[in-house]
Amino acid sequence: MDADHTRVPYLDNIRNVLVYNVVLLHILQMFAYPLLFWWAVTDKKGSSRFYETSLAPMDVYLMPCLLFIAALFIFPSLKKNTPLEYLKKRFLRLCIPAVVFLFCAGDIFFQLLLNRLNPVPQVYWDTFLNYWRAFADLPAIYLSMSQKTLNTITFNMQHVWFLTLLFFITGVVILLTLPFKEKNSGPVKVDGRKTIIVKTILFAAASSIVCAAGMICCVRHGIDFGAWLIIGKVAQVQIGKIPILLLLFLFGLYMYKKEWLTRGDIGSWKIWGVMALILIGIYAFLFHTGILPALDEILKAVDHNMQSVDQMAIPAITDSLRFAFLCTWILSPPICIFLLMFFLSFAKRFFNKTSSVTTFCSKHSINVYVLHYIPVLLLQYTFLNVPIPSMIKIILMVIIIIPACLWLSHRLVYPYPKIAIGFFVALKLAALVAGFTFYYFALLTLTFISFAGAVYESAKWYRVGRRTGRETASPIE
Repeated sequence: MDADHTRVPYLDNIRNVLVYNVVLLHILQMFAYPLLFWWAVTDKKGSSRFYETSLAPMDVYLMPCLLFIAALFIFPSLKKNTPLEYLKKRFLRLCIPAVVFLFCAGDIFFQLLLNRLNPVPQVYWDTFLNYWRAFADLPAIYLSMSQKTLNTITFNMQHVWFLTLLFFITGVVILLTLPFKEKNSGPVKVDGRKTIIVKTILFAAASSIVCAAGMICCVRHGIDFGAWLIIGKVAQVQIGKIPILLLLFLFGLYMYKKEWLTRGDIGSWKIWGVMALILIGIYAFLFHTGILPALDEILKAVDHNMQSVDQMAIPAITDSLRFAFLCTWILSPPICIFLLMFFLSFAKRFFNKTSSVTTFCSKHSINVYVLHYIPVLLLQYTFLNVPIPSMIKIILMVIIIIPACLWLSHRLVYPYPKIAIGFFVALKLAALVAGFTFYYFALLTLTFISFAGAVYESAKWYRVGRRTGRETASPIE
């Protein structure tokens, strides 16, 4: 997810869309009660099955597609760097931001959650200590399903799990390919258009079987497929997502080796778009009519039981609900793969040119990914009791958060990373002394200052562009 001049424009543009889609995903989670009853800030009145259904397809394709794009650049990067140099760059680019985030903001989710659950606000210092005590107490392999109540503070990497997992998988790939580094393979025979399409469909079918089998195995062994697996305290992944993440990562490596994107024809965006749209429609229908109504009372009972000693009876899972889940497990991999092929073919056809805006966004995409999570939580907390429609809240949060994160990355995090780390660490230490209210208003103020800066400099850039007629002018001059 680096941003450099050697990037492929249409892949950068796809990644930008996916990253901003992640921002929207986290914003919508506020309005997905009872499906996401465990979220730090939940708006029960503003929640609806429309938002719950909207989240389901996003959860299917977002992270696998991001991992696929990251896989495409591993071997090209190894051609320009030694394995050690590349790992060092990956560590600085992926792991350092994750560590800084976890120290400075990893406990904010739990602080807001405890504030929601308890009439007396939790002391922030206690939340911080309990969060890192949970980290210290983690076994070599930990499943989050062991958490019994919502009031329990456990260690969780939040959204930066993706960064550490990507670094871990990249390291494994490098180790496995080291023995073959010196071997020069001959010219690759490029598959034809029909062969690529058939191979992709067969891969989607095989992935569907593998992923569905994995889910069934989890259910039969009493493993919560929504639980998070933490390995060695450094890598975290959701149990149910392991097969599709690995498959899409391997698909990216395979597609690069076979040169499908550089010399092959992966097919028309119309073909992939129609197939993806049909499957998404079926998936959304099953989720909205077959899963959510049945889960509603189950999840409300689980929510109650995780907050109270007065336990409620949890409704039994019906055969129709099991069948609906099975259908969605079967549909998820083809949806992800067909959507990915649609993104690739569509972006390559229509968005394969660089511009000042897309170059700017690509440069800061990974920082937006890291930074956005806390403004999302803070603005959700701020807007919770504001008497406006949920759709207006969503639009306002999108409009504020994305420009604010871009500006903060452009003016502080990207050009002055050491100063940025020092600033956020100092702010965190001050918050541990002054309390969470100070931290909340400090971070909220920083968010709005960044948004104001983004608005001002965007207007300035627009005026300069209008005056000079330069479409490729720097976004911020």
